[in-house]
Amino acid sequence: MNAEALKARDAATRVIAVCEVIAQIVAGGKDPFLTDVQAQWAAEMGLIRIGESVAKFPVPVRERFAEQPWRQIIDMRNFAAHQYDDLDPHRVWRTLTVDVPRLRAYLAEVVIPGL
Repeated sequence: MNAEALKARDAATRVIAVCEVIAQIVAGGKDPFLTDVQAQWAAEMGLIRIGESVAKFPVPVRERFAEQPWRQIIDMRNFAAHQYDDLDPHRVWRTLTVDVPRLRAYLAEVVIPGL
């Protein structure tokens, strides 16, 4: 495995670990999440971590696995980090419960085996 693939595999492994923590955060359901500011902040930090790790994927790897909206994932990191007061908890919930599990599955089932 070349250095580029190793870097991508390490970043993908970090993203998967964060996705698993996020799954624990949302396991209690939407209503408790929407009333728990600590859970919201923890989840937002998870999105920041995901975006940071995705940004470390070498561009050729992102291009090779173009089925994911890599740029949007990185942009969500920037939004969560810099405009956190504007985050809608309902939108965050959707991201956490729909997009994050899809990303985790894609990384585990397609990217890592394909590197």
